[in-house]
Amino acid sequence: MLKPFIILENIRSAYNVGNIIRTADALWYDVVLSGYTPHPDTKEQIKKTSLGAEESVDIKQYWHTSEAIQYVQQLWYVLVAGEITELSVSLDQISPSLHLSREGDVVPMALIVGNENTGVLRETLDMADHIVHIPMQWLKESLNVGQAAAILMWEFRSWG
Repeated sequence: MLKPFIILENIRSAYNVGNIIRTADALWYDVVLSGYTPHPDTKEQIKKTSLGAEESVDIKQYWHTSEAIQYVQQLWYVLVAGEITELSVSLDQISPSLHLSREGDVVPMALIVGNENTGVLRETLDMADHIVHIPMQWLKESLNVGQAAAILMWEFRSWG
């Protein structure tokens, strides 16, 4: 079984990156950094937050998210973007059938989460197979990217 990926697009906070890497280690994900998302080798805050998980998680880096997506597409991954849009589907309304989108076969997932302020870029959303959002119950419309990534990784961890 291939490990799922999480692609981090233009995450500016090193602490968020470290948090996501630590969650990726706990839930058996590989990490792809794209855009200006910092790499653990360049920011001590990532290592401080990930508590050594950067040593056990496979981390790749691409300057352009499209290159990261091409990488996972060549491995036949289903791309799921986490973003609130007019076309996104609520996480509580989806099922593992999302995973069966390659000729009826179960294929691995690649999640994409975006910048803390601007989210996943429109051109990235256009390349995704699916767009999902986490339903919010009260006043706030979104979560911190680290929290959202953890919820999405947990939800999709068993789909492969």
